[in-house]
Amino acid sequence: MPPFNVEYHSEKKNGFRDDLPDDEWLAVVSQKKWLVVTHDKLVHDDSMAKQAVEQYNGRIFYLDGGSAPKWEKLRLFIFAYKKIIRIVKQEKAPFIYRITRNDRIIKVRKL
Repeated sequence: MPPFNVEYHSEKKNGFRDDLPDDEWLAVVSQKKWLVVTHDKLVHDDSMAKQAVEQYNGRIFYLDGGSAPKWEKLRLFIFAYKKIIRIVKQEKAPFIYRITRNDRIIKVRKL
């Protein structure tokens, strides 16, 4: 069991439709102060999603390799976990970070 709660976008209890635009669910989870870990680069590229992150003080980490095997995504997350916790404790929201396949954590330009 991880030392944190995990919520999935697709869980019915969260009430998010599969086709809900990123900016809408990001606004909800950012207001709840949830930390988002995703492999969806659209959060990085979509201006409406970025605006929701900025407006509601979102905290986003996205893993490179959306089409990579689940084990590779898990490896990236495990490698970055301690750095993610440090960033969350030290940096004021909003922010978006990219976790690369070569184990780097890069801040996406200032929001």
